[in-house]
Amino acid sequence: MVPLLRLLRVVVLAVMLGLPAVLEAQSSLFGVRGLGIPGRPLTPRSRATGGSFGLFDGESDLNPAALTTLRGVSAGFVLAPSWRRWEAPLGDATLRDSRFPLLTIAGPVPGTRLALGVAVGSYADRDFRLATSDTAELRGVPVAVNDTLSSLGGLSEIRLAAGYTLSARTAVGAAVYWITGSSRLDVRRSFSDSSYQSFGQSAELSYLGVGAALGLTHQLSRNIRLAALVRSDHKAKVDRDSTRVYDVDLPYTFGLGIQVRASRRLSAAVTGIYRTWSGANSDLLAQGGVGARNTMEVALGGEFIRNLRRPGALPIRLGVRYSDLPFPVVTGHRPREYSVSAGTGARFAQDRAGIDFSVEQAWRSEGSPYKERAFTVILGLSIRPYGLNRAEP
Repeated sequence: MVPLLRLLRVVVLAVMLGLPAVLEAQSSLFGVRGLGIPGRPLTPRSRATGGSFGLFDGESDLNPAALTTLRGVSAGFVLAPSWRRWEAPLGDATLRDSRFPLLTIAGPVPGTRLALGVAVGSYADRDFRLATSDTAELRGVPVAVNDTLSSLGGLSEIRLAAGYTLSARTAVGAAVYWITGSSRLDVRRSFSDSSYQSFGQSAELSYLGVGAALGLTHQLSRNIRLAALVRSDHKAKVDRDSTRVYDVDLPYTFGLGIQVRASRRLSAAVTGIYRTWSGANSDLLAQGGVGARNTMEVALGGEFIRNLRRPGALPIRLGVRYSDLPFPVVTGHRPREYSVSAGTGARFAQDRAGIDFSVEQAWRSEGSPYKERAFTVILGLSIRPYGLNRAEP
């Protein structure tokens, strides 16, 4: 039987030289390499603005200082089904999947300037099934073979965070992260000649890492607010079937944002986030991968409040976003993503519960050979037991 690592490399190489005729249960065409496609643990409100409100949103898993904007305890859950269509040299395919990118509980500590939060968010998704056909020479006779490589899993992060209000204008925050997860890999080979028996091997890759973040929000003027984020994720330890095989450097993250209230009804924001994924480049190359590169993300969006007495009643949210992707399909290429988004929301049960809804259309590409269109619906349910409204943006 062919050893697992050797078979993995053979199958992956064959698949990537010209992507397969079959691909299903996939998080993204651009999530096959490296650690997968990075997750976005944001609320539907922030996703609707392209992510531009993320650094100011206390219910998103991004800036711990934003926890101080919450006026009461809030628990939220986010569901994100998506539909994708990709184009590759060997054909096209239509895919779908469902994700749960965020679960959070947060709120202020009564009688203090402190706010605390716990969140479970998506760090990277790596679900896929790849298939390719080839010919192998067995006993001097060419035999058609079919190889499949499937992965189920990814990485998640558990965040413990605290925000503290220093003054009427400034708040700071800190968070620690436990990064964990696993990918179940399965390799199968079958033969067109029934004289040969199909075979396969399985392995489980598990990941473990830690991180820490510092955040800041500052009210520069009555209508302008700033936010900043610095985060450091240490190495992810990778085990194969409980045996340590290698480490992967995780990125530093730097984020800046500005939010402007143009009027009582209209708020807009722009943010930029830079991640040093190239630290993982040498680690992935040593394992036969194609490496990694740094990424830049820029988002612009806004929210229009239709009813000033009830700001949570069907506001209009719009956003656009550009982002690099860290793990290329082919060495030397630069995958990118563009997206537009829109959404709204509503509060009910005396503002003790709410639903937020957004849709996002994304276009990803890596040169002309590899393209992907993805349509995602982001649905969030939240409960605020004391019926307190969200802090104004």
